[in-house]
Order: sequence, then structure tokens, then C-alpha cells
Amino acid sequence: MTAEEIVKFLSPYFKNYGYYLVFLFTFLENSAFLGLVAPGETVIVIASFFAAQGHLEISYIILLAFFGAVFGDNVGYLIGRKGGRPLIDKFGYWLISPRKLKWAEKYFKIHGAITIFIARFTSFLRALAPLVAGISGMEYKKFLLYDFLGAVIWSIIIPLLGYFFGANWKLVKKIINRVGLGVIVLLIIIYFILRHFRRKKRLEKVV
Repeated sequence: MTAEEIVKFLSPYFKNYGYYLVFLFTFLENSAFLGLVAPGETVIVIASFFAAQGHLEISYIILLAFFGAVFGDNVGYLIGRKGGRPLIDKFGYWLISPRKLKWAEKYFKIHGAITIFIARFTSFLRALAPLVAGISGMEYKKFLLYDFLGAVIWSIIIPLLGYFFGANWKLVKKIINRVGLGVIVLLIIIYFILRHFRRKKRLEKVV
């Protein structure tokens, strides 16, 4: 099926229910486990393409993508915090060993903020990181802050890509992959630079 045929087939649905579809699939994509099967980014790109044709408003798509992402992540976090931890405490050896859980807690305590931010730009991590953050007991305020920051950038970039390049599906896919990879690499570099300067300041204080 060509891109033109796909658009023609989906046209009635997005013209009538586009905003609902954006919020629903974005919410599901960012919820625990459902993100592995719900094509949230694809729905946003298609809806944004229809916005470029004058059928929807791109500003509404951006807002709905943002709220869907944040609400979905919070559901995943709360499932992990309220339900995941008791389940692991009861059936830990079946799901995750105490040693691995201890490692996850330590990891999210040190690297949780950057992980939550980076996870926004990779589909697999986007579905699982909030859940693991909740299970590991990551501080909610820190989770919410970095989840919010990542959602702001993501919910602007993806709709705009669909708005300007939605007719070329392959190009959009390549751009999304490269943007995601580029953001991850950049953030990792910034993270290690800041970490280096923090260590340097600590050593100076000790001396």
C-alpha cells in the first residue's frame, strides 16, 4: 500500500476523530507495556500531515501529544510505584532478582533524570522507563520535571515533522530516528561534561 493509499484510507477517521486519536495513541504509547504496540508517533505524524492539508490544527495536535505523553508516563510510573514494587516483593524471583532490583534503584538514583529525558526519544525506553522509575522508587518530583522537559521537546518536534514532511513517510522515519539518536548522543556528552566539572569542584573543595 502506497503512502497516498494509506492517507486516503485513513482520511475519514483523522478528519473526524484526529484529535481523539492523537491523545489516545500518545497516551497508550507512553503507558506501561502498551507503548510496545501502540503507534503513537505514527498517529501524530499522520494527524500533523492532515493539519498541513487544513483539516486539523497543528497547535492542538502539539498540545494533545504533550498531555497524552505526560499522562501516559505518569500512569506507567504510578503502576510501577504502587503496583509493581509490591508485586516484585511478593514474586521477586519470578520477575526480577533482589540484586537486579537493587541495581535498578541505585541506577535511577544516580542516572534517573537523564534516563527519563532520553527515553522520550526512543520507542522501547519510552514504554518502559517510567515503569522502572516507579518500581525503583525514583523521586516523583524529579521524574515529573525531566518527563515534562522531554515531553515538551518531543511533542513539538514530531508534529512539526509530520506537518512539513508528512507526505514523505520514509524521510520522516529517517529524520525521527536521526533526531532521536542525535539528542541521545548530545545529552550523553553534556551529561559527562557536567559530571566532570562537578567532580573537579568536589576535589577542589577537598583540597
